This record gives sequence, C-alpha cells and structure tokens, in this order.
Amino acid sequence: LYVHAVRDIPVLAWHQIIAGVPHTAAEDVIWNYGHDCKPTAAVCDAKNSNDETVSVTQFAAELAYLKKSGYQSVTAAQYQAWAARKSVTLPARPILLTVDDGTLNSYVGTTPVLRKYGFNVVTFIVSQFAGGAAAGKEPYVGWNATWAQLLALPAAQWSFAFHAGGRGHNVTFPGNPGCTFYYPCQLPTETDAAYQARVSGEITTGRKVEKQHLGSRLNTAMWAVPWNDLANQANMPTSGSDPGRWLAKWAASQFPLIFIQDPPHNGYLHERYRLEVHGTWSEAQFQEQFASNVQGGFFDQG
Repeated sequence: LYVHAVRDIPVLAWHQIIAGVPHTAAEDVIWNYGHDCKPTAAVCDAKNSNDETVSVTQFAAELAYLKKSGYQSVTAAQYQAWAARKSVTLPARPILLTVDDGTLNSYVGTTPVLRKYGFNVVTFIVSQFAGGAAAGKEPYVGWNATWAQLLALPAAQWSFAFHAGGRGHNVTFPGNPGCTFYYPCQLPTETDAAYQARVSGEITTGRKVEKQHLGSRLNTAMWAVPWNDLANQANMPTSGSDPGRWLAKWAASQFPLIFIQDPPHNGYLHERYRLEVHGTWSEAQFQEQFASNVQGGFFDQG
C-alpha cells in the first residue's frame, strides 16, 4: 500500500520491560519513585511498582494481540515518510512501536519476543544515560545500556532515535522549585536568550553525541519529549514561562517528528501522539485503550 491508502499509524510507547535484571537500591529510588522494586523478585511488574513498568510476559501478550489483529510494525524511516505524505510502501495495518530511556533491562528477553511476532522497535536514547553507563558512573552503570550494548542489539529488531542529551531528562533542577524539568522550564534568573541557548545547545549536542556513537541506526528526525512537556500548553503541570512558547516552535524547526502524549496536539508543529502503555493495565484494559485511541482518530495523519 501507499501513503494515501493509510489514514493512521498507531504509535505505542513502553518504558521499562522487566526480565529479571538485578539493580541497586539507589537505582530503585531514582527510577521507581521509592518503591522496593526488585526485578529478580518479580515485584517490578504492574501494581507493585512503577506504573510505567511492564513484564516481558505482559509485553508479549500485547504484541500477540497486535499480531492477531493484523498489525505489522514499520521502521522509523517508513513512519517519517508517511507523516511527510510521501509515497511509501506500508503494510495494510502499520504500527510504530517505541521504547524510551535506554534502560538495560528493557532489552533483556525482549528480542526473542519481537522475533516471534515479527515486530521491530524504535528506542529513544538519552546520551547522559548511555554515556554514564559506558563510563562506569553511578547510577547509570548496570542500569542503563552502554553505547556498545545498544549497538549489539540486532538491527532487524532495534533502531534508535533521540530522547535527551546530557541533562534533558533530569527531574531535579536546582534553583527552580516551581518547574523542575530541564527543557520546558525557564529559570527565574534566565533571560529568554540564555534559556534558549541552554536548551537548544543541550539538544543539539546530545543529538550529535548519539549520532557519533550510534551512526546510521539513529534516526535524527524523531524526538520523544521527556516527561511529554513541550511547554506549549498552559494546562501542563510544569509548562515553561516563555510567553512565546519558544520550545515547541524551535523543536519543530529541528525535528520533523516530535512525540508527545497529547491527542489534541497530534499534527500540530510536527507533534505526533503516542499511547503510553502502563504496567497496571490488564490485557483487556490494554486492548480497550488501544482500540479506543484508534477509533478516536488520535493517530490520524493530521
């Protein structure tokens, strides 16, 4: 099929996919909001842990449903061409699967599942995490995948795109208690020029670092916005103070595809909606959420 024959391509997002990789108590606090989350004890799954955590079993059940429903995954390049309304060959029921953050345990046990159902995934990488793991720094070492570990993932199942650079995924942002996210939040002491230079420089440098390490397997057209806050909505809990909504406009000049979790903004300034999968969902809830999002037209070309 060609682009004109496909109205929408659903996009799904996972975070941690647990398959029994041990990690430290310090990392539990950072990544699981204080929960005593031990993958080896199988309590990182669903209700006992971070809402974003799913087990490999849950992940496999979700892919089995998608396969049975006739969906086939597309590559980043195919999705990019479709979004740009270019002629591109697509399956009858295309879907884009994504995984965020580069957490090491997300890659353990998942490749056989992807092979079984014939799917591939775009995984959004944080240069701070991969670089820290490669350098043996806490809390990244043993928790995040290194550059070498990312490149060792089979190319048939895994490709990469930009999530954040050296600081962009940080939650703690000293000196700015009213807004703790790095990208959307302008410090009280920052001029517009200083804020814009800080954020644009971090993204530009981070994308360059990831390209150097991941090469042609990195799609530079895509950006998954950390914490889904692009500072372009007044009702976001931590929107930026810049009255011109500079971040959304600048990002659109840099990325043809910007993934967020806001259906009304799908198609606005290159923004594309993703449905985030939650570990607290049952399989029936996953299917209901997916179907309602598709029927609601949330993934339409825009």
